[in-house]
Amino acid sequence: MKFKKFAAAVIAAATAIIPLSSDISAALPSSAVYAAEYATGAALPEWIPQSFESALDFRNTYGATHVQDGLICIVFREQYEKVPEGEPQGVLRYDIRTTEDMMNELFHKTYADENSRDCYEVVVYYAPQKQGNFEVALVDTWLKSSELDLGYNHAIAHYSFSIGEENEITETDIYSWLPDSYTEFYDYAEKNGSVSAKDEFVVFCINDTAGIRYQWEETSDNYNGAFSHYISSYCSRETTKQAAGGKTPHMEVYKALTDGNSIIKWSFVPSDDNQKLQASKNLIADAIASDNASKVTLLKGVINNAEFSYKNYSLYGTEVRATGEDAYFTYDESKYVVAKSQLDLYEFLTFYLNDDAAKEFVSQYSEEFFEKNVLIVNTYLDKYRGYVSNFGLDRVYFRDSFLYVDYMPIINGNQSRTSYLSILQLTMPKDEFTYGNVEWECKEALADNVKRITFIDEDTGKLVDMNNVDLSKLFGIEMKNVDGQNPYYWEVITAEWLDLNIDEKYLPYGYELSKEKPREVINNGNNTGDITFWLRKKETGDIKYAIDKYSATTRNMFSSDHGTFAQFPQNKSFVITSSAELSETVLKYFSEEYQEKIFCSYDDIFFKNNVLLLNMFIDSTGGDKVKINDNASSDDNIIIFYTKPAPDFRVCNTDYLFVLQAAVPKSNYKAQKAEFKCMGDANGDGDLGIADIVTLQKWLNGSSDTKLADWKAADLCRDGSLDIFDLVAMRKLIIDVHNLDPPVKYYFEAQYLRGNRTPSGSREPVINIITSAGEMKKKVQTSYRAEELEKYNDEWFSTHKLMVISLEEGSGSIRHGITEFYSDHVTINRTIPDVMTADMAVWDIFIELDKDARISNDFTVKFTETKLY
Repeated sequence: MKFKKFAAAVIAAATAIIPLSSDISAALPSSAVYAAEYATGAALPEWIPQSFESALDFRNTYGATHVQDGLICIVFREQYEKVPEGEPQGVLRYDIRTTEDMMNELFHKTYADENSRDCYEVVVYYAPQKQGNFEVALVDTWLKSSELDLGYNHAIAHYSFSIGEENEITETDIYSWLPDSYTEFYDYAEKNGSVSAKDEFVVFCINDTAGIRYQWEETSDNYNGAFSHYISSYCSRETTKQAAGGKTPHMEVYKALTDGNSIIKWSFVPSDDNQKLQASKNLIADAIASDNASKVTLLKGVINNAEFSYKNYSLYGTEVRATGEDAYFTYDESKYVVAKSQLDLYEFLTFYLNDDAAKEFVSQYSEEFFEKNVLIVNTYLDKYRGYVSNFGLDRVYFRDSFLYVDYMPIINGNQSRTSYLSILQLTMPKDEFTYGNVEWECKEALADNVKRITFIDEDTGKLVDMNNVDLSKLFGIEMKNVDGQNPYYWEVITAEWLDLNIDEKYLPYGYELSKEKPREVINNGNNTGDITFWLRKKETGDIKYAIDKYSATTRNMFSSDHGTFAQFPQNKSFVITSSAELSETVLKYFSEEYQEKIFCSYDDIFFKNNVLLLNMFIDSTGGDKVKINDNASSDDNIIIFYTKPAPDFRVCNTDYLFVLQAAVPKSNYKAQKAEFKCMGDANGDGDLGIADIVTLQKWLNGSSDTKLADWKAADLCRDGSLDIFDLVAMRKLIIDVHNLDPPVKYYFEAQYLRGNRTPSGSREPVINIITSAGEMKKKVQTSYRAEELEKYNDEWFSTHKLMVISLEEGSGSIRHGITEFYSDHVTINRTIPDVMTADMAVWDIFIELDKDARISNDFTVKFTETKLY
């Protein structure tokens, strides 16, 4: 039942026996023993509560206890027992126990208010009878267990006092100095700060705000055995009615256990952040316990009065000056400014943001703000391309005249459709900023349930290219909720990740697990952590390679009997086991001069310990990309893999002869056959070109008339099977060996104008490239206002070119936005509202490019959609 009705029932029951009073003390036990000066009815001191309202004031001013005028006053918050209907009402929940024969009870009353759930029991002690310790405990009488000791060990409140030689009274429990009231909290915090030390204690003054998303949470890693949490003291303002919001101050106390150092940390974090990473401010004690844990000292340097925030700007939006890939060149380094005025802040931001966005950002901070504060701003560019959108403050400290700001980008498990340029902000009081320089230290963290899986080459320390790896085969399990491409981000709630292993045969070709440190797992808790696989290049069995390259115009290279390339054994592999065999099979083609130049090291001593594998062919592309890549051995074959581009894109004026050589130790040679294979040579013509892609694609599509000349040469992923991953790898290899230019991303400006002309009914976009003002008049049908197109004049076209894409939509309420522009395609996002108008519309998108931008002949327009609901 509600207390208002309950209190009325208590009062009604009391008046059945005694006269009604303004308080309920007449119905409850009270003392009639008074000091001599009060025996004649003299009034009690004014500071002793004698009403519900004054009891509230006492609690908010002194807390539970106060010693004054030789009196001890304790005000307990009380409750009534809820008993069945018809039984006597008014039984208090708690019972007061004291040290016997120490002090006399002067005053004891309980006050209630029909608007409050609680009542207050006021008790005053006086006239010490002897010296010593006087203790007062409040025990719970509602605990019915007969085995439970209701003494001090189970008290819900316990206070102690010392009686001195002159009968002076001193509170000796922790509340003699630790605040337990609203007023004491703010007095203590103003005098000692938010974090302080007293004797063997570390004390935090924490002021939560009820009803908001953020709250204070302890985020200490551990106390290193030197400290433990000792007590919490809540100091909220007590009122008649329960407050729905407001401040909820409390004290958190930690006690030293042994000598040593601990970092104790509280963070202001969102209530839904399980890992407590997204802190906007922190309270940190860098505490040292000494003198057998009787003394605590806080190390200097920790800054506890700084507040952190951030704002994200999409790299594909209109607010950032350099967008898309250009941002990663323009903003590749983080920079900071210590802004002491709106002008400082504006001048810094205009390099990153357009004028309107910069002004909007600055408007958050008034000149009055800068009179009291400095704003330290730093930039962060999401290098993970869409995985970072949240941040947290780790700590702020100073050392050697430097202010260090440790912040945490939080890596999410799923890649966003956009990546961000983030403006990080740290606010500090102006009169406390006395540092010469600021260092922003980036300390990455993983979001809830995210596991990061990384593959690193142990020799180079670089990430290994995993583009063509089938993860399900690699890990031997179905890999759901995996995003990224080395590093991978695996967002799954499971403990199996701690034992995650891989099948080495599905690693990128040529790699195996490191022998010294194949796998490293760091468990960060909260189901997050890092799994690192260290890889190394496979041992080649001590096979050593050499390539000799000779121009067709080289004089005196061939013997008189074999003087042309036509007579040369193209793409024929040789296994040479002796000097005599070398002369018989190979040297006969070369003059004595070049026998010495090319084969001088292959003498009897060499062949005593080695076998020589040879292959020779002619290249007409210049030979820049001819190289030996790797080898593979079996009981039957030794295969040497090399690259040789087909003359699809470039033919050099000079042909070149290549002599490929591999020396195999005799101890590793088992009379195998030697094979030199061109990587990616699916059709068997001896080189890698477009024809090989066509052949493999047809074969993968099941074409009945397509056969592969050598499937092992097309197995670029080296996993023993041919699939789409091999086709992708072949395309990448062709781009590499033929020096093909990948699509170039261009910076652009665009405006979107609705044309005032009748739609033709076509749904295909029309593209026009315009390079002069004259072309503009001929190619663009327009009834636009002159000011909309006036900038496209001869002067503008001297440094720019214009692409105009004309679109027709079934509704004029559909809008457009370009998300990326490359040399071979543009991507346009169509924003489609839930309810659309019925009017058809023609749109002209004017894309402004630099004059040097190259547009591919097969340029295409791609569309994405955003539906608004």
